[in-house]
Amino acid sequence: PRLFTPKIAKFYEEYYQSRGVKFIKGTVLTSFDFDSDKKVTAVNLRDGSKVPADMVIVGIGIRPNTSLFEGQLTIEKGGIKVNGKMQSSNSSVYAIGDVASFPVKVLSETRRLEHVDSARKTARHAVSAIMSPETASEFDYLPFFYSRVFTLSWQFYGDNSGEAVHFGDQSKGNLGVYWIDKERRRLVGSFLEGGTKEEYEAMAEATRDQAVIEEDVGEVERRGLELVLSLREKKAGFSPTGGGGGERSLMTMQKPPAPEYVWHATAGVVVAVSIAAFGYWYGKRRRR
Repeated sequence: PRLFTPKIAKFYEEYYQSRGVKFIKGTVLTSFDFDSDKKVTAVNLRDGSKVPADMVIVGIGIRPNTSLFEGQLTIEKGGIKVNGKMQSSNSSVYAIGDVASFPVKVLSETRRLEHVDSARKTARHAVSAIMSPETASEFDYLPFFYSRVFTLSWQFYGDNSGEAVHFGDQSKGNLGVYWIDKERRRLVGSFLEGGTKEEYEAMAEATRDQAVIEEDVGEVERRGLELVLSLREKKAGFSPTGGGGGERSLMTMQKPPAPEYVWHATAGVVVAVSIAAFGYWYGKRRRR
């Protein structure tokens, strides 16, 4: 299914139009016109219209080329099926990025994801599994997509299945969506435009945890971001105190001191500085 709901798509389409972008719907490209220098001058559409153009950017999506491996490796969902260590059905062959269909634990199914974040992290995990096969863990990835265009910036986590609950103020460019599994009352996906680092992190954590959503749709819409922020506080161990001023207890967030590690780090810095100083002194002496 498409990532954006009709409501989200309408918001971005209207914003793009306000920035001078023209959308042409209900037809497709058939050919290009070129001048004597072989430079494109226009795009011809199936409905007979012609769009003048100085440059054409083709963005029609991708399809992994797995034909080379058919009959040799297991192909599933349009990609090369791998396990949690990025190994294909031939354990000596690893697949990563858009071409790999790998188990997504949080969704309990195999997925093939097309995004730079997934490509980078599957590559990193494959290298780790190759270098340290005995200690490498199973890949545990939360589906993540993002984009930045003009002054807009959005992030998406999880899966866009279930009931979509919108929240936020579109007129201010702050909008989000929660996807909730109605049967289990669990948060399975989340989307946010114009969020802060803290807000994005809270959404990611709640989505990964598939947090239980006890509120009805109206209450979820009303609470919006406050819903996941409060879940994050509860998970971290924050608790309102009985005193005034809305203070919060941070006792559970404090980490015990680690003097031994601090001493090791200090000693390492001292040794590194000493070696650098000796090298500088020795180099000057040699030049004399």
